[in-house]
This record gives sequence, structure tokens and C-alpha cells, in this order.
Amino acid sequence: MAEAVPKNKMTRVARGKRPKMLPDWSSDVFLSMITSLTTELMVMRDRVDTIERIAADKGVILKSDIDAYEFDEKALAEREAARKALADRIFYLVLQQAERNKTPKKKS
Repeated sequence: MAEAVPKNKMTRVARGKRPKMLPDWSSDVFLSMITSLTTELMVMRDRVDTIERIAADKGVILKSDIDAYEFDEKALAEREAARKALADRIFYLVLQQAERNKTPKKKS
């Protein structure tokens, strides 16, 4: 059986040319962003649905408990980090292009 590759050894950047699906770059970027966001939303909805069903079955959490919950500083910081990571994934291509545009071009 093959050994699993440790998470810290995996690359986060795809190699090779990015597939082109639409006639211009900006349309491809927006399609990629919408696809990424839709995927994230589907996963989150599935997880929330699962949590709500388990909580309801066990009678542990009421909607009023969720609405009244107040986060501590650590939880707020963790939530902010998760939001930033999500935004970075969704806006990856835009951020990558902005970074390229900041880099001074070499004169030939």
C-alpha cells in the first residue's frame, strides 16, 4: 500500500498552464471564483445541516442558544483567520494577478 504524502509536503500551486474556458482572462477568473465559492458554500451547508440534525436529535442546542451565543477573543480570531483563508482561496487568481502587476518588469 502506498504511503500518504504528509500535508506539509504537498504543493498549493498547480503546475502548468491554467485551462482557458472562456474568451477572456477576466471571465475565466470570475468563473473560477464563483466555482470556488459555490464549492465552499456546498460544503458548509452540508456541515451545518449535519450539525443541526445531530444537535436536534440529541436535544442539545436550541436555535435561541445559537442566536444568543457570544464569542470570546480567541474564537473571534479563529473565525477571522478562517474568513481570510476562504477569501484567499476565492480571490486567488485576482490576488495572483495583482501580485504580478506589482512586480517591476525587467527591461530588455
